[in-house]
Amino acid sequence: MKRTIILDPGHGMGNKSPGVFDPGAVSNGIREADIVMDWANVIRELLIEKGHDVVRTRVDHKDPCAISQRAKIAERFGGAVMLSIHCNWGGGKVSGTETFFRGLTNKPKAQAISDAVSKALGTKNRGAKNESQSQHARLAVMAFQPCFLLEIGFIDNDFDRSRMIDPAYRRQACNAIADELLSNI
Repeated sequence: MKRTIILDPGHGMGNKSPGVFDPGAVSNGIREADIVMDWANVIRELLIEKGHDVVRTRVDHKDPCAISQRAKIAERFGGAVMLSIHCNWGGGKVSGTETFFRGLTNKPKAQAISDAVSKALGTKNRGAKNESQSQHARLAVMAFQPCFLLEIGFIDNDFDRSRMIDPAYRRQACNAIADELLSNI
């Protein structure tokens, strides 16, 4: 059955302030907004190949999308599931992949996404976490349900960053993500 999947490459133009580009976390000159856009584009391609519709909350760095609008986009297009893609920052002291969720019924899929990505990248699996365990009490994108916020890895960790920007590892992980997004929706 054909589904509409919503992909939210985090940060970007107008994320927090109109007309201002938000690069997200930056390490060694590599911006989170660039990594997550690359990942969203690969996941999009794979989902389309599998016969599904894909809507991105932003399609490039010029496309403005306020954080307050991202869940509304998912609602407007009738998304079956939404994935918000990010990179973590830990002051150079932590590593690994984790996926945030809202509501206990979404925990198994969040765990499956985290498992799939950490296995594909060889990163530490930090598991599924309730949104309240993030740096914010509530995550705005999760106003749409079901929504999962994937922290691919820590951009300031050399190993995690090298895996996130490697095209072969990215494609392998994105394929696993596409499979998980489509399971049981």
